[in-house]
Amino acid sequence: MSAGGKRLGVVTLALAAALIPFVVGSGSAGVLQDSCTTPVFQNGLDVVFGRASSQAAADKITKRAETVGFQGVKTVRDTCRLWKSAFRGLNSFDTAVSLQTEARTVRLYPTIECVHAQEIGQYQAIFGTRRTLSDLEAGVAQANNFGYVGLKTKTAPCGGYQAYVAGFKSRADADDFAQTASQRTGLKVVVVKA
Repeated sequence: MSAGGKRLGVVTLALAAALIPFVVGSGSAGVLQDSCTTPVFQNGLDVVFGRASSQAAADKITKRAETVGFQGVKTVRDTCRLWKSAFRGLNSFDTAVSLQTEARTVRLYPTIECVHAQEIGQYQAIFGTRRTLSDLEAGVAQANNFGYVGLKTKTAPCGGYQAYVAGFKSRADADDFAQTASQRTGLKVVVVKA
């Protein structure tokens, strides 16, 4: 084999290796996105104490937050080039604001950020979003009165809770269900892809 043929073979092999993540990633949700980020399995709120370009620098932010009393703060990968120090998985916006206010008393200035769980490709009909589970019970009871029983509950993006139905085969099926449920119950039923 000639030197030109070897170079062409090496270039072809390198190109094939570079394209593998794109080909493999195209059929599966979030393969490339998740390769650098810490997975999020549940909607909620994060109180973020800071970000840094290295894990070591973010660990220093986490250590400072822990030193002044904020136990449970973790360093997590935010993107391929960014780490964050955060108190994760809060369900209540009021709790997040209280943490933020308390942090300011010790000269820490965290932000409150909405966290969305990774999409699993499921259509859900949401029967309402409320601040607390007890607030959500009224909507669930109203849906039950019209035959929509067995609603599931989950943490809503940005805090609070949602009642929902899942298991639709297509977006059109979910939209039809939501329209009928809205008309029957008087609740605003919306479709999301979770």
